[in-house]
Amino acid sequence: MDPRESVKSAYDSIGSDFGKKRTDPWIFVMEWLEKLQLKQSEMPLKLLIAGCGNGRHVRLANEMGFDVSAVDLSPSMVHTTIQSEIEAGRTGSKVLISDVCDLPFTNNEFDAIISIAVLHHLPFKLSKKAMNEFSRVIGIHGEILISCWDPSAPSVLNGKKDEEDEDVVWVSWTLPDRSTVSRYYHLPLIKVRMEQWNGINGLICNHFELKNNNQLFYFSKV
Repeated sequence: MDPRESVKSAYDSIGSDFGKKRTDPWIFVMEWLEKLQLKQSEMPLKLLIAGCGNGRHVRLANEMGFDVSAVDLSPSMVHTTIQSEIEAGRTGSKVLISDVCDLPFTNNEFDAIISIAVLHHLPFKLSKKAMNEFSRVIGIHGEILISCWDPSAPSVLNGKKDEEDEDVVWVSWTLPDRSTVSRYYHLPLIKVRMEQWNGINGLICNHFELKNNNQLFYFSKV
């Protein structure tokens, strides 16, 4: 199954409501960026945010001095992020509509990539395609942080199991008018996900862990 059109439609429907409920950056993202910040010299590191959502991590990274580019499959999410950047006094010109499986960037363009709560919307065939794109656009010794929901996450426990794939859960989002939007999540156990992602061209996983119902993966390019 290719759920990308379904995911895009869901987040286009959610739109700006997403930003009202997802305002603060994840602590683990802040900590990772702070460590990365120590490596910056006179030239800011080029950071790709692959799946920007409402732009909370775009704002954070720009304020920390990174040279930030960002993509999202949802035009509504991209619009929300650009508006947020404009309100912060920036142009938002590096926030683009794009599929993480087909990134519009040149080889070795970035020093680091973060992809937060994005690849869990893709089955393994497509998440591995996205990972190969990350490997293509990041330079040697570049670092990547990826997070996915774990099956133990409270929202997942309240979701609806897919009838055909035991690792797929449909999780609802309630809109302001009380209607709901159902979102596709592919949520295997962390060891299963790591086994599938092991051996992606040019990437090695330095560490992975489960923290606060999030599966976290720390890769680097070799």
